[in-house]
Amino acid sequence: MIENIKMIFDFVGGYSPLILFFISIKLLWHTHNLLTYYTYGFFLDMIFNTIIKGIFKQPRPLEDPEIFKLALKNNKRFMFKDGIPYDIFGMPSGHTQSVFYSTVFIYLSLKNVKILIGYILLSLLTMYHRVFFEQHTVVQVCVGVLPGTIFAIFMYYMATQKIMGKICGKKDDNAPL
Repeated sequence: MIENIKMIFDFVGGYSPLILFFISIKLLWHTHNLLTYYTYGFFLDMIFNTIIKGIFKQPRPLEDPEIFKLALKNNKRFMFKDGIPYDIFGMPSGHTQSVFYSTVFIYLSLKNVKILIGYILLSLLTMYHRVFFEQHTVVQVCVGVLPGTIFAIFMYYMATQKIMGKICGKKDDNAPL
C-alpha cells in the first residue's frame, strides 16, 4: 500500500509539468490566442530554463563533485543517467519553473480561484517531490518559482496586447452621409 502511494507520488511529481500542460490546453482550448501564447511560452520557458542553468552552473544535490568538475572542465552539461540524457545543472528547477509558468498563466487567463488552488497544490507537490528525491535543493526549487512566474506574466501580457491591438474603432473619413 505504502509502495503504491510512493509510486503515484513519484509519477505525479515527476510528470506534473506535462500534466498541467495538457490540463491547460484543455482549459484554453476555446481561447485560441491565449492557447497559442501559452503553448509557445511553455516551450520557450524550457529553453529559458536551460539558459539560466548554463549561467548558474550549480550542481544537483546528488552529483559527485569530482565528476561535476570534470564535466565542467570538458564542457559537458548533459550526461547519461539510466540511459537518458540528464542535465547535471540544478539551478533553477525546471519542473518548478514549468509548473509555475502554467499556474500563473492559467490564473491570469481564467481568474478562477478553484482552478488556481488545484494548480498551486500540484505545484507545491512538485516542489516537494524534487527536494524529496534529491533532484534539487530547497533553494534551487524556490528560485525556479521566480522565472516561471515572470515569464508567464510576460507571455500573458503579450497575448492580451495582441488582442487589444486588433480591437479599434474605424477612423472617421469625414465622408458625406
